[in-house]
Amino acid sequence: MKRALSFIGNMIFIAAVLYLCYFITQAVQDRSPSVFGYRMLRVMTDSMKPVFSSGDCIIVKETPKEELAVGDIVTFVSSDPSLQGNLNTHRIVDIARDYTNGEMVYYTKGDNNSWVDDYTTPYEEIVGKYIKTLPFGKKFSELLAKLSDRDYYFAIVIVPILICFISCILQLMRDIRKRVK
Repeated sequence: MKRALSFIGNMIFIAAVLYLCYFITQAVQDRSPSVFGYRMLRVMTDSMKPVFSSGDCIIVKETPKEELAVGDIVTFVSSDPSLQGNLNTHRIVDIARDYTNGEMVYYTKGDNNSWVDDYTTPYEEIVGKYIKTLPFGKKFSELLAKLSDRDYYFAIVIVPILICFISCILQLMRDIRKRVK
């Protein structure tokens, strides 16, 4: 029984390490994996100051269309050619029906901007609704920025994870040898 629990624990650890590697890799590449409908994002500009500013980390949550309203802050895939399809986080200032296809579109604006965004956003492009700013988000954002440098990434992330992974594999091999005997 003890060996079975040890084996199960090792398998859970391996799965958690692999998922952590995936999560960190995605975050470093400015992609945000969804975990139970939540995403953590790094803020790149001051367009939403004073709510949050460049360098902050925010949490957004996937939200049904019916729950979005004027005044909500949403993250969306921007149609603005200058943003090249990257994510943008702005406040909904108006919701209207698109006359070409009958779908709802959202007009957005950064709180620190004096203009409404030039491009509307359909619901399909909305990634999530802003939930909160992480308390130590600026420090975490700095760490992610450093991890974008391959040398830091290898030294801080890959080496320790490889050591843990190899240790876990060796423990599994020991457990298997004990079972065979």
